[in-house]
Amino acid sequence: MRKTSFSITNSSSFAPRGRLFVLLGLGVATWAGLIALFGGQTVVQVIATANPWWLLLAVVVHYSSFAVRGHRWQQLLGMMGRRVDYFYTTGLLIAGWFVSALLPARAGDFMRIGVLRLDSSRHAPIPVADSLGSVVLERALDILAIVGLGLVFGWAVLQSQAPGWLLASYAAAVALLMALIVVVLLAPPVIAWLRRWSQRRFWQALLDFGDQLAASLRLLLRRPRRAALVTIESLYIWLCDALVVWFVLRSINAVLPFEIAAFVALTVDVLAAAPITPGGVGQIDAAYAAIFSLLPATTLGSSAFNIGAAVLLVRFITYWSFLVFSGLVTVLAGFGELLQRLRSDASTAPTAIQSVGQPAAVQPTSDPTS
Repeated sequence: MRKTSFSITNSSSFAPRGRLFVLLGLGVATWAGLIALFGGQTVVQVIATANPWWLLLAVVVHYSSFAVRGHRWQQLLGMMGRRVDYFYTTGLLIAGWFVSALLPARAGDFMRIGVLRLDSSRHAPIPVADSLGSVVLERALDILAIVGLGLVFGWAVLQSQAPGWLLASYAAAVALLMALIVVVLLAPPVIAWLRRWSQRRFWQALLDFGDQLAASLRLLLRRPRRAALVTIESLYIWLCDALVVWFVLRSINAVLPFEIAAFVALTVDVLAAAPITPGGVGQIDAAYAAIFSLLPATTLGSSAFNIGAAVLLVRFITYWSFLVFSGLVTVLAGFGELLQRLRSDASTAPTAIQSVGQPAAVQPTSDPTS
């Protein structure tokens, strides 16, 4: 195992300046748009006079959710017989968030899978099927928690007043979860049927991978106690989003019922499940502003507030501050070095013959699908 060391020069290819400039450009455009649309100088004044103690509480709650996320992922890997240190899983999860903040489509999830596949002094190489299964389980638990909590709070707030597009968003999330359950339950007979199509090694290895992935997803059914634990943790993780919005609203003297803040936060989570831009910059901000604006006046009562200021504060806590924090974690924990190894392994993988005509050395592995 090569000793992991890290230097700032290694991180330049990991987070290129051009991408950071694009991200900052999107952020500045979003800030300018929110300030212009919701009162200009008024937005700045509301932010400047916000109660710092409520904001500090929002920061603590948001960061605590990632501590719980790390423990949940450790438990999911443990269910698959993969023992990984809590601080390692939490650090890697935060580093994955950092990658997803710079790239669209949750690229950080693939980064986590790739890093676990490498040998390390902190863990043995983990097969792709197991690490991918743990990430898919994470997403299934997230959808279950978001949709469940969102429907509860949404009904409490809107009851029969919910617009059709909002109901369609929740229906799509429920359909995705149900489709995942059906695939997991039907996987064994379908894979057995597919095995008869061909005996080629690649085809059988691919089916072995699918079978192993489906088996990892069925673990929750066979481990009810641990399943209950990770379900409770998932509920806490997404309630933290609701608490952050509520605390921010309190900081600008908007005394809204908690169920309204929770409904807004969870609905944004549903709409941002597939981020189009890096970190959902602009996309998530627009979703917050739209949902706050579309809330019926009867739900707000006398608690009118500056929507632009609220959105800017929420996003500063949940995205911009955590972008800096997760970047520091990525650098200090040495995950940039591991990403360099991933890139170098990928670039040398097609080379089967060395210059002297001998086969290139390959690290032994027990994973047939690598």
